[in-house]
Amino acid sequence: MAQHNLDFWKDVAIIFGGVIALTTFFSGIFEYIRQGHQHRASNFVQMRRRFLEDPLFRDILNLLATDSVALKNTPIQDRRNFVGFLEEVALMVNSGLIRKEVAHYMFGYYVLLTDKCENFWDGLDRDSQYWSVFRQLAKQMKAMNVGATPAPSELRF
Repeated sequence: MAQHNLDFWKDVAIIFGGVIALTTFFSGIFEYIRQGHQHRASNFVQMRRRFLEDPLFRDILNLLATDSVALKNTPIQDRRNFVGFLEEVALMVNSGLIRKEVAHYMFGYYVLLTDKCENFWDGLDRDSQYWSVFRQLAKQMKAMNVGATPAPSELRF
């Protein structure tokens, strides 16, 4: 009888320990995922702030809106840096750090403006292999413009 009682408590302790171990394991996985989302969101907010608060980028954005001839006078290196930033967005999408829907919602408009703005590309070889990441992003953004607008709940990190 004592042996049976001891076996019972031993089994209860094993089950209880297993439940605690599984709970701890799943809590750890949940926390890891949450921190990953938090880190991606933080990086994204910093990128967005850099994009919209940089005076050089703001000037280019204002000129892009009207395809202003003044874009031809914007230094080529400044325009390269601008497109380079948009390529950073594309690389983050390609790496899975930003969802395509979020990139489209936050940057797609600017990508499409840049792509179609002839004055922006004056002096730059738009078809160069070095802008292939940008061209691919523009192609993705155009395709997403044709489809239905994602629900706000789909825009997450």
